[in-house]
Parts: sequence; C-alpha cells; structure tokens
Amino acid sequence: MTMTKTPNENSNSVSIVRQPIFDKKRRLWGYEIFCVGIVESTGPGHSEESVAVNVASSAYIGFQQIMDRGKKVMVNFNEKSILENLPYAFPQHLAAVMVTEDMVGRPNVLDVLSRLKSDGYLIVVRGFTGNSVCDPLYRMADIIGTDVSERQKDELTGTLELARPYDALLLAAQVTEPVRFELCRELGFSLFHGSFFKSPEKITVRKFTSGEVSRFNLLQVIEKDQPDFDQLAKTIQTDVSISFRLLAFLNSSAFGLPQKIKSIRQAILLLGWQKIKNWLRVVLLSDMSRSIDVSELVLLSAQRGRFLELVAREHDFWGFDPNSLNLLGIFSLLDALLGIPMTEIVKYLPLEDKLKAALCREPSNEYLPLLHLAGYFEEARWAEAEKMIQQLNLDAGKVKAAFQASVNWAGGLAVLQSNSS
Repeated sequence: MTMTKTPNENSNSVSIVRQPIFDKKRRLWGYEIFCVGIVESTGPGHSEESVAVNVASSAYIGFQQIMDRGKKVMVNFNEKSILENLPYAFPQHLAAVMVTEDMVGRPNVLDVLSRLKSDGYLIVVRGFTGNSVCDPLYRMADIIGTDVSERQKDELTGTLELARPYDALLLAAQVTEPVRFELCRELGFSLFHGSFFKSPEKITVRKFTSGEVSRFNLLQVIEKDQPDFDQLAKTIQTDVSISFRLLAFLNSSAFGLPQKIKSIRQAILLLGWQKIKNWLRVVLLSDMSRSIDVSELVLLSAQRGRFLELVAREHDFWGFDPNSLNLLGIFSLLDALLGIPMTEIVKYLPLEDKLKAALCREPSNEYLPLLHLAGYFEEARWAEAEKMIQQLNLDAGKVKAAFQASVNWAGGLAVLQSNSS
C-alpha cells in the first residue's frame, strides 16, 4: 500500500511508499516505508535520508492515518542518518529504526541507538547472521529480521536457534507466498513482510453469492464506453449499503459542499463519471473480498491500475487502451481478495479475452510483462524493474514518474476512503 507527500501527480517531489508488515494472524502490525520519485534521479529507489527528511519537512498525506491507527513505521537508516539523529523525525511511539549488522563496529552509532531505545524507539536488526561479534547490537534489538525467501526449513530453524537467546521479536522478511508464511509462522517467527499477501491464501471452487454477482453486474455498468447516469443511479439505488456510503462520502467534510446531497443521481452527476467509477471500483472490491488483508489489497489494486493506465498513456505507440490497463491492474489481485481461482472470476468481468488471459497469467500474453513490472516496483525490486523497462523499450523516466503518480493518487484515495467509511 502507499501514501504520499503531496497530492500533485505532476510533482517531482518524492513519494513515501509503504509495504505492510503482518503478525502471526495476518493482522496489520505496521509498515516498512521508503521513498520513490524524483524523475531526474538515476534509480527508482531512494535513500533512508529521503524518508526521514520528507517526514520531517512535511505532513504528507497518509501518515496521520497510520498514527491514528496506532500502526508502527519501520525505516532503514545508515550510519550517516543515525549520527544526524534523523530517526527523531518520527514519533517514538510508532517508529522502528532498522539497521544492519555492520553498525556494531561503529561505537558512536551504537551510542545513538542506545539513546534512541531509551527514548522509546524500537531497534530492528535486519539481515541477522548470528555472528557473535554483533552480540551488543542483538541485545539492544527489539526485532531481529532475516530474509527467508530462498532458505530451506533446516536453515531457518538454525537461524531461529541463534536468535532465540535475545529478547526480540523475529521478523521473516521477503515472504513471497502463503505457504512460506505458514512455514515461518510454525517455526516461530512473529512478524512477516513480503509479497505473500498478494497471493491467494486459500483457493476454493465455489459459487458466487447473489451479492457478489450483483456487484459484478454493477462493475459492468460503470465500464461501458458511454456514461449512462440513469442506469447507474437505478442500479446503485437497489443496493442500500452502497447508496448510503455514496451519500455519506459526498456529504463528508472532505468535500465541503455548500448543500447536502439529496439523491443518488445528484451524487453521481456531482462526482462525475470517472470519479464515481474510481470510487465504486474500490468499494466493490472491498465488499466482495473475503481476505483479511482487504484494505491493503484493495488500495494496492487501485494503485496498480492507475500505474498501468499512466504507463499506457505515456507510451501510446503500443496501441494499448489506458482504461483497459487500468482495469487489468485493478482486477489483478481479485483471486487473493476473493479466494477463488482467477479462471472462474474472469467469467464475470467486462474485459476482452486478452486481458482475461493476462489475469490468468497465461505466459505468452502480451500484457503479462506489465503486471510483472508493476509488481517489481511495488516490492522495491529495482534491478528487475530496470531490466523489464529495457526489455519493453519503455522510457525509464516516464515509467518512474507514472509509479510516483500512482502512489500519490492511491494515497489520496486512501484518505478519502477513510473519511467515507
């Protein structure tokens, strides 16, 4: 999921991107955050100084949400940023200061970390090896993290045995799939970070409920080529829940309207066809979801759709329809949201066959590399993102700007959704 410093999509400022961290019950514990943006820079990623400086210099959209929800914020810091006291840009009751093991050889850094811990900050050691030389740092740690992506059970068990003597929670980093999450949970890890939540936890073949079918029907109404306000109003009015939320959404203080909305049709006309489509897509996906990670997945879906749409607009030589790519991104996590095979879901989606094939991850599909590209950016896999950009003959600056803009857009959407819930 993401949040943003400013709502201006055309800004060259950095954007703050958040990646969720879950506990054993897959409840949201907090976020690791990092920066992306600045079109003129050479690489997609940005340093930990960028995160802290931007937090210190502005109250960017979305951070207040995290504070209000009491979720933790984990940020990586290097020696320079520690010595400059940049962690103090974050509130101590929320911040987890993440460092690497090589800090142990730098006494001044350990002194600052000790002071941070005394002041209420959590200390996180990533890349745990169990090296006895790092014992002073391990004893200071509140959380010890290790990459679990390509490690076998026996190796992970050995790592856990080395970490258990220390009074710290164990963080499994780069958990790529639900099966790996279950393994790490059984072994004794307490916190989990990675892309596993974007994959279906349990896939079942079941019939859609009447409520789910009606929501797919509503999706088909809003995806027509020509706006039909009367039909949309009539369809929304048959759903009490969505009608109520739409009126509450527009009557909220976020809009500051001089008069109250009195009808569904008036609400639709006031919001406009494109905005009502964006709002309804998110609401409908949230309603249909059976996943406990729903809020993260839905907003990530919306962000991914916006990213693919903007990439298509900036590279029109492909001949891809930006609106179709928006839908591709939005629907690309439906199997994780619904717990149903994508092959069953696409039967209900208002998409052409090639887009349905992409959602089903058919390997020869021409749209599939774009879904991979979106995933690389979301997971901060910069080297793979750069390689895919070259493979697709894309303009790296425009792609990075599109991702930043999608981050900003989704951050603003998250705030509006929060205000209307």
